[in-house]
Amino acid sequence: MNIAIAKSDLEEALKVSSLTVGSASDLSSHYLFRVMEGEVEMLSYDMRVFSRTPLRATVEGEDGAFTVEAWRLDKWVSSVGDGVLSLKLGESGEVTAKGPRSKIKLRSLDASRFPYWDGLLSEAKTIGKIAPDVLYRALNLSKSFVSTDDTSRPEICQTEARSGVLQATNRRAVSSVTVRSLPSLNLRVPGKDLGMVLKFLSDKYTEENEVEVQEASRPAGAGGGACALFMRPDGSYVGVSRPTAEMPKLDISPEDTGVSLALNVAEFNRALDVLLASAPKGHDGVEFRSEDGGLVLSMPSAAGGADSYPMIQSSQEGLGSTAFSLDYGYIKSISELFNLASVDLSVHVRERGGYVSFVHEDEGGEDAEANAYYTVIVWRS
Repeated sequence: MNIAIAKSDLEEALKVSSLTVGSASDLSSHYLFRVMEGEVEMLSYDMRVFSRTPLRATVEGEDGAFTVEAWRLDKWVSSVGDGVLSLKLGESGEVTAKGPRSKIKLRSLDASRFPYWDGLLSEAKTIGKIAPDVLYRALNLSKSFVSTDDTSRPEICQTEARSGVLQATNRRAVSSVTVRSLPSLNLRVPGKDLGMVLKFLSDKYTEENEVEVQEASRPAGAGGGACALFMRPDGSYVGVSRPTAEMPKLDISPEDTGVSLALNVAEFNRALDVLLASAPKGHDGVEFRSEDGGLVLSMPSAAGGADSYPMIQSSQEGLGSTAFSLDYGYIKSISELFNLASVDLSVHVRERGGYVSFVHEDEGGEDAEANAYYTVIVWRS
């Protein structure tokens, strides 16, 4: 079997396949090339994640499959000259990679042992189509609020969408995004795999068209398994296995308290830089309080006591004698994701502790393509 493909086409395909290739010394560290009825595709997987991309290539020989080590193919493609490249499977199982001025041999493993997901995907059902940037922003916000405590709380180490509402929590903060353009969205993605999905959604070729979201599952007697798929019109996709643990249902909704903070982002970041210069290493909390009607931020000092920073361009309303501490990283994530010059937070005082909330809508408000975001950050005791 011999596959001939333009270098530029192979490079684009590798952008997808490289997202889900592993690094172990087994098939998960290989790209698999498969020819079925004259059509060529490249597959890769790494534990829970997998991908497929079709290749614009010409084929000589019968249908079949072979593998090559991913890092070796990546290195060769990045070094070889432009033009038509070929990958030829030899009789002894090795693969010869040939370029305009070079020829090398690569190791191939037994392609029949590759964990093909054809059976599972035959059960896939389309949830709907969505603009990649809309889904990207919803998932990207969720990523900041997913728990990493997968030992004792695996059910919250993920983001889950139910009927178009995507939520994530780590018990100290909650993110809820209403994805208006896909009200039927139902999926569950492990937090550790969100980065792979986000890279796929932000690829320039993915951004050119809508992506189709699919889900697939089958009973244990038929092989078991469940997954979510994110597919481009060209047939390229990334998939992620769905965790079995269901995330708790979080009933949150915005409310007006009359108590609020208006944080100028540039001033807030400057205050953090000043206070962190004195704070203990690794300190991640900042205290908010009112003094003489103004807003003051403070942190403990490694030298003893605490240091304060009075805010001039930021303000508070109705805070009174209430003082509380928040992880500043959440606020920085919000401001960066939405590219905000000012972050407005509502303050919710409870009998014991409390929380602040952030509400935002994409440009277009109630437009079908606009997401609605609601984030809760719990106070530290």
